[in-house]
Amino acid sequence: MDICCPRCGAPSEPAGHEDGRGYFSCAHCKRVWSAPIASFARPADVAPDTFVTRVMLVDDSPEMLRLLALWLEDQNCDVVTALSGREALEVAATYYPDIVFLDLILPPPDGFDVCERLKKRLAPEVILMTGVSNPQAQPRAAQLGVVALLQKPFTQEAAVAAYLKALDRCRRDPLARLPAHFGAVSRQPVSRG
Repeated sequence: MDICCPRCGAPSEPAGHEDGRGYFSCAHCKRVWSAPIASFARPADVAPDTFVTRVMLVDDSPEMLRLLALWLEDQNCDVVTALSGREALEVAATYYPDIVFLDLILPPPDGFDVCERLKKRLAPEVILMTGVSNPQAQPRAAQLGVVALLQKPFTQEAAVAAYLKALDRCRRDPLARLPAHFGAVSRQPVSRG
């Protein structure tokens, strides 16, 4: 797997690992960052050329992350998590998620800011989540082109329905969503059964 720098897009090198995180460095801009090692694992029963949906979950509640991860892992996708807006941007720059479940209220930057940055650079399908009633959230979510805005608490069925809707959007034009610095990399969707 080629890892690109989240700052400049240059190819990067592994710089070690510790506590379940892999560290990478960029020779061009000298940036060092980390990502969960689990984000690079591929199940043994999945062929190397099979498209596996990559889902990033972002919430400042570890309990919410665990619950969502349980629900979504049943959908045969790879899941990685982040607890803050900053961590979400760093993980996304290494992990290149196809779909992001993103809480609006996060340690900086907030969910809307993270969504805007992700859409500009990586173009994942985004599902926003909020536990706060905000009349401006729905129009802003629509402006950003998100898949759904889930109001907490939501059910497993609502989360899976939003995931399936986002997955359908991913499958319509998967190559159009790749970052420019991916070049000729192809991630064609393949049904997993």
